[in-house]
Amino acid sequence: MAAAELTELTELEAAIERIVTVFVTFAAKEGRKGTLTAGEFKELVRLQLPNLMKDVPSLEEKMSELDVNNDEELRFGEYWRLIGELAKAMRREKAGKK
Repeated sequence: MAAAELTELTELEAAIERIVTVFVTFAAKEGRKGTLTAGEFKELVRLQLPNLMKDVPSLEEKMSELDVNNDEELRFGEYWRLIGELAKAMRREKAGKK
């Protein structure tokens, strides 16, 4: 990725970089560096996804749903599932298919 760093990122590349950076930043706060603990997940949602996740009744249940390997932490792939779900919901709203 060194070559990409020499040139300016496109809008989409910058968006992907930001998604990765948010995960890495929050995952480094406690526990294992490559995973989100329940506390890190809740803080990430509170600070970075307050509007898109405002209707989620229980963050504990949402984390459990995303945690496919049941280790009580979210790996990047599990976090990416959440991003995909949110992106699909956003696309449906933009298409008028709520």
